[in-house]
Amino acid sequence: MAAAKKQEKNTKYEELVAAIEKGALGQCYILHGEERYLLERRVEDIRRAILPGGIGGFDYRRYSGVPEPDELRDAVNTYPLLSERALVEVTDFDFSCGLDALLPELRKLPEHVCLLFICPPGGFGLDGRTTAAKELAGLASIVEFEARDVSELAPWAQKRFADAGVVISPSDAEYLTFLAGGYMAPLAAETDKLISHCPEGRVSRRDIDALADPVPDAVTYKLTDALAARDYETAGGILSELYAMREPPHKISYALTSKMRALLLARLYLGEGRGIKELMAVAGVRYEFQAKGLLAAARGTTSGNCLEAVRLCCEAAFRLNDGGGQESLTELLVRLAERNLP
Repeated sequence: MAAAKKQEKNTKYEELVAAIEKGALGQCYILHGEERYLLERRVEDIRRAILPGGIGGFDYRRYSGVPEPDELRDAVNTYPLLSERALVEVTDFDFSCGLDALLPELRKLPEHVCLLFICPPGGFGLDGRTTAAKELAGLASIVEFEARDVSELAPWAQKRFADAGVVISPSDAEYLTFLAGGYMAPLAAETDKLISHCPEGRVSRRDIDALADPVPDAVTYKLTDALAARDYETAGGILSELYAMREPPHKISYALTSKMRALLLARLYLGEGRGIKELMAVAGVRYEFQAKGLLAAARGTTSGNCLEAVRLCCEAAFRLNDGGGQESLTELLVRLAERNLP
């Protein structure tokens, strides 16, 4: 079921790209999702396809929020002057409260207009099981921009480096992708930064660690990595860094527990002779270097130690849910260090 839904989302995106390239855009599109870099570029493509002369003229209209029904009706029914079609953009539309008034307008959209809804991150969220949502899906092309897979992002980063005459290894490109959070906009920014600071034409892991600004999730991973290696001093410093970044304690706790569970799984997999790809799939690990790190750490511990580390993490999570704060995580690090876990 999940694979089918992902395929459907990919098809919607591919249909949009094909329509742009062929100059055959439909009358209504709803763009949403977390991959804003890709979304914003498709918006630019749509603007160029509909309005070759640019968006500064009469044939382009932009609204924010939920326009009044009469206002939107006038906008979509006004004939273009200088282009074959008009483009009407609506940002931050609240489909949960504005859909009933919108549907009558979508049922009779004229051919001379392209109505484009641009949702904020996490801002679509319509229950697709309702009658109104099903009708909306028949009247508009709903395109979700999800985070791209690392198998696409790392080569994309490598190409950006190569286009600038800079070499980076596939493994280091994957590592940079991870530090950037797996999204294209921050990855592009980190790529450009490294290109400008590496005039010798090669980027190393040392360059990345020195220059890249990791997202909080990547910093949290470094914390869990240090604990898996029993480097408690480094772990304490990273935890203080996360506190300074105002990373929510519950989120850090979840990452710690997930890492110890994954380490336990890796330890069990070592005993059963299973492969790295299977570990990645079952443990929910996106990056191969993470799985290799788990297996390396697992070779230096026992399943009993891993199980005890999971138990201590669960206790710390319970204390957080019971009203504890940062001290619950600090206490967890002390307990792990005292018992030399994992």
